[in-house]
Amino acid sequence: MMVPSIIGKSIYESSPLGREIAMKPALLVQDIQNVWLYEPDSNQELRKSVEARLDVINEAIAWFRRNRFPIIVGYTEDKEQGLVPGSWGYQVPKTVDVDETDLSASKLHASAFGNPEFGALLKKQGCDTLVIVGLSASGCVLATYFGAPDWDIRPYVIQGGIASHNEEHVRFAEEICDTLNVKTLDSTFL
Repeated sequence: MMVPSIIGKSIYESSPLGREIAMKPALLVQDIQNVWLYEPDSNQELRKSVEARLDVINEAIAWFRRNRFPIIVGYTEDKEQGLVPGSWGYQVPKTVDVDETDLSASKLHASAFGNPEFGALLKKQGCDTLVIVGLSASGCVLATYFGAPDWDIRPYVIQGGIASHNEEHVRFAEEICDTLNVKTLDSTFL
């Protein structure tokens, strides 16, 4: 088992032989979908929370794209709610800077790792670290965060990059999770 340690300003993993190896991160843009934000009966507090964090979310996306690390757009799929690929509700709002060339993964349950293809996708990309932005701080974000170690993936959330209908949930998630600041990603991973 690799043990995380902090060396200078960068985060590394200590190998069993005592050598330090840099981590390879992927960004998960989790569940920022039209249905949760723009449907007539959607939670307006959740919408405000996301809109207040769009700059940080988009800055994280830009950093990962600029440094050629994988970006995975995560979707909740639910046929009963009409959340199916191609439907308007399933899509990411245009205000989020995802691209059709980004990777994608859908899920039926809270954790992205509930879909085994998600963990396999990270492994195929050579990633051992997952950085999360998106929804919802106390639900899917935490479920994915706590599911990551089962796949030997080190999880982080971006401070100011996760949202909820309740700001106390955001505060709690950022308090209990390992967080990274979008302004220090260079010194963390490069």
